[in-house]
Amino acid sequence: MRISLVCPSLQSGGAERAVVTLSAAFLSRGHEVAIITVAARPDFYRIPVGVERFELDMAVYSPTPLHGLCHNIRRLRALRRLLHNTRPDVVISHVDQTNVLTTLATAWMNFPVIVVEHVDSSIFSPGRTWKTMRHFAYRWASKVVSVSKGVDLGLTWLPEHHRRVIHNPIVLPPPNTSEGTPLRVLSPGRSRVIAMGRLVHQKGFDLLLTAFQRISQSHPTWELVIIGEGELRRELECQRNAAQLSDRVRFTGAVHDPFPLLEAADLFAMASRYEGLPYALLEAMACGLPVIYTDCPSGPSEIIRHGVDGLLVPNGDINALVDALDKLMSDEKARRCLAIRAPEVLNRFGIECVTNDWEDLIADVLKSSN
Repeated sequence: MRISLVCPSLQSGGAERAVVTLSAAFLSRGHEVAIITVAARPDFYRIPVGVERFELDMAVYSPTPLHGLCHNIRRLRALRRLLHNTRPDVVISHVDQTNVLTTLATAWMNFPVIVVEHVDSSIFSPGRTWKTMRHFAYRWASKVVSVSKGVDLGLTWLPEHHRRVIHNPIVLPPPNTSEGTPLRVLSPGRSRVIAMGRLVHQKGFDLLLTAFQRISQSHPTWELVIIGEGELRRELECQRNAAQLSDRVRFTGAVHDPFPLLEAADLFAMASRYEGLPYALLEAMACGLPVIYTDCPSGPSEIIRHGVDGLLVPNGDINALVDALDKLMSDEKARRCLAIRAPEVLNRFGIECVTNDWEDLIADVLKSSN
């Protein structure tokens, strides 16, 4: 099959990682694969050799709604022209606004379009105009895929037969493939809590820093390492410095290969306010780390089996987060018990299983469209 994957960009993020991972999986099964991005921004993720790459270069600042409308019409035309020339068998679009543009751009074209939601739309909304357009466009799509059951709950305004849940896939890199991951940021001789994600409000790093501050004196040999980059970095660094933890909390910035850092950690923890299906959690568990995660909407409770391979704490409850951190940082045996079961996540979210689900869905959609 000729499969075109559309997304806003290939900058750092879970949806972007899913696109690249799926492109490699489809390619390995003999499909022709293309990745199309709306914005011409530097790629954070490496494109698999053999995958075609197209950029629309349409990310233009819109100072007024009228400018925004004109720019989006240009995007629609450019995307429609590209898809007309490449003639895919199926188009898979990722992320809400791009999903709307892709669905509208492909109107009355003779191939199916599948759109993928990565965030619980009942928690996060792109705005009234885009929300209205999404309600229209998603009914036009051949199928709407959610990356978790929680995300799917935000789409119950669509008929059940029009929806499907397919999780994001997790795949571990081959051993010994690190490309200079900055292990030098780690302090020798210390135990470490590690966290990973974009430095934005959604990920709750401010809550995690507050919790770590409360227990830092009780656990003087532990440090907190935060992998990621984002708009709140300076604010979070100020919070760290104000707590006098500059030698105990380290920011690595964005890292292309986080696995050596994950493997060098003793515990993974996040305090996200909301999610879709957190990739960082999947990767941490695949590396055999015990994990602590807020039971936010949505995704963590579908991944973590509480008390078996990780701990879930109430969303936004810093006291509960402090207690969970204190429990596992104090008890190596408890960490080891969770860590032993954590890699079983690969059985449930592994690339082979997820790719099978995608191929089955595409086959069903193609059959229905004929």
